[in-house]
Amino acid sequence: MRIFLLQLFCDSAFLARMKKQNISIGLISAVMMMASHAATLTSGHVDVIGVGFDGTDFDLHSHAEDGAVVDGNPLAASEEYHPGDLTILVTTVNARENDSAWAPIGVASGINFYSTPFSDTPGQPYVGIGTEELVSSEWTGNLVITLKNVSGPGIFSLFQLDGVNNPTFFMSSFDGVSDSDKYEIPAEAHRHFSWAFTQEGDYELTFNVAGNHSSGAKSSDATYKFSVVPEPSTGLLGLFGLVAFARRKR
Repeated sequence: MRIFLLQLFCDSAFLARMKKQNISIGLISAVMMMASHAATLTSGHVDVIGVGFDGTDFDLHSHAEDGAVVDGNPLAASEEYHPGDLTILVTTVNARENDSAWAPIGVASGINFYSTPFSDTPGQPYVGIGTEELVSSEWTGNLVITLKNVSGPGIFSLFQLDGVNNPTFFMSSFDGVSDSDKYEIPAEAHRHFSWAFTQEGDYELTFNVAGNHSSGAKSSDATYKFSVVPEPSTGLLGLFGLVAFARRKR
């Protein structure tokens, strides 16, 4: 099946049709990624940074809820993935508003960027951070999640919106990455954000999770993956289904 897909994408007539439909190379790459690499979540509820504790140290993972669409198929039950084994697909395009509060997004007013929706939106990833697996009585103070590195073609930022769509930024690589790029969250909690990127392509985001457990201070790093592509056309959605079929056949 992989050979068939490679032949399909190498066919000059096929590529010409793709070009006429204004389908980017980034989206073609995303389809190929689904065929040969980590599982890809295209919609549904996911805590991309899931924080557990194994009795000695943090157990960092990604937690996708039942109904989330992974590799073209809705999950029948919640599933956990090791960091980096689940790629979050980001397709929604936004234009930056003319307000200085939006400067950390990393583009000028009116210029497009990509982000996951802040609210649960059908057909889109609803991406959060979860610490529900922790026992709050075992932890003193909040856990601190700090951005350590961004590998990718553009700028990454993490923010929330208030009731009138004013942003509060917690992390942004626009001015570099430092210890100020952090979010504090208590144990047994759950938060959602917009995860924003300024350019198409593949990103690897490395975070440190630190907290004070009853047995001592704990700290762990993990790297998570996002792939940013434009909204797929109706015709290309069929290719996602084809790739999902290929994965099931393996």
